[in-house]
Amino acid sequence: MSTLKRQKAMKHYVCSNSRCANPIMVGDEYYRFSQNRFRPMEILCLACKPTRSQMTGSDFLSTMYAIEDDEIAALSVEGMDGAQEIVEGIIGQLEELRDETEERRENMPESLQDAPTGELLQSRYDSVDEMIGELEDIETEIDDELSEDEKEDRKEEILQAIQDVCYNGE
Repeated sequence: MSTLKRQKAMKHYVCSNSRCANPIMVGDEYYRFSQNRFRPMEILCLACKPTRSQMTGSDFLSTMYAIEDDEIAALSVEGMDGAQEIVEGIIGQLEELRDETEERRENMPESLQDAPTGELLQSRYDSVDEMIGELEDIETEIDDELSEDEKEDRKEEILQAIQDVCYNGE
């Protein structure tokens, strides 16, 4: 489990975020964390607070958090003109994650598939499958005969329906 610390710099650092790379000067505050004691320490400027996907050591949760935070939560009403393509893209990512989870469980010895780790993988599979089903049930069509205000309301409904879908597993 990672721990996040906010510290004052005692020496000069550079933000670990490749898109940022801002200098952190002596006396500036910064974030410092590592996913575990075997991984290098990450140093981020205050503008680059770590995301949930960076803070977990689980590949599954890292991918799930990235989908939820970077794909679903980042959606806006303006982008809802292509709602069907957006939903299909998210479903595609979730199907890939679900299939990887199933493959991991199937590659375990049979005696371990009913052990806690196997049950966790099955639970994750079921939760992702449930998310996919919820996304597939969302009606994304916007009738061309609607007024502009009605279209905006419909886009907001679609956006809300997509953002209401979330991972409920372990």
